[in-house]
Amino acid sequence: MGKKLKRRDFIGWAGALAAGSFMLGACFRDKETGKSTAGDKIEENRAMPRDLVFTLLDQKVDHYMQLSYNCAQSSYLALEEQFGLKGDQVLKALTPLPGIAERGETCGAVTGPLMVFGLIYGRGKDRLDDWNIYRDSLVPSGKFCRLFEQEFGSTMCRDIQKDKFGRSFDLTNPEDLREFQAADATARCSSVVRKAVRMAAEIILDNTNELL
Repeated sequence: MGKKLKRRDFIGWAGALAAGSFMLGACFRDKETGKSTAGDKIEENRAMPRDLVFTLLDQKVDHYMQLSYNCAQSSYLALEEQFGLKGDQVLKALTPLPGIAERGETCGAVTGPLMVFGLIYGRGKDRLDDWNIYRDSLVPSGKFCRLFEQEFGSTMCRDIQKDKFGRSFDLTNPEDLREFQAADATARCSSVVRKAVRMAAEIILDNTNELL
């Protein structure tokens, strides 16, 4: 766990980063600079105060949730940008995955970070026969799922809805969808996504076994 950041130190860091490649208010995709890799970006984040990393991620989540209303894409994109990953096709593929097609199944705030773990710790086509990479990738992914369950009681969308709204919704039903939206769904779901993204980021920052 990172040390708490004092307000004065936080302001100093934020000012310095605003003049460089990190901007405290940045919610948009960073421009590629030179030959910087995702591994470099992760190391840069490890050198930053942990509270600042979390603040940047919170801002990205809030921006993308307001823009997309999609927990899977928002959680993925916040982490993808913060850690300099490349995965536009992954982002597109996540479009129908909140609650696995809104059927009340796996929460998108789980699915999005798992895609990030796959990009960082997973195997590509050239190493599909590498059993060790597959097994090793399950360590951070499994830890994330356990932490998520401990925090929210379940990884299932319908269960999280019951906790946050007092009931679950059939989001494929237009009437239920209207009631869900009227119950301040974006704000309530954003709180879940922010916590999930922080959990995932903490695992990435503490785990130095990335295969980028």
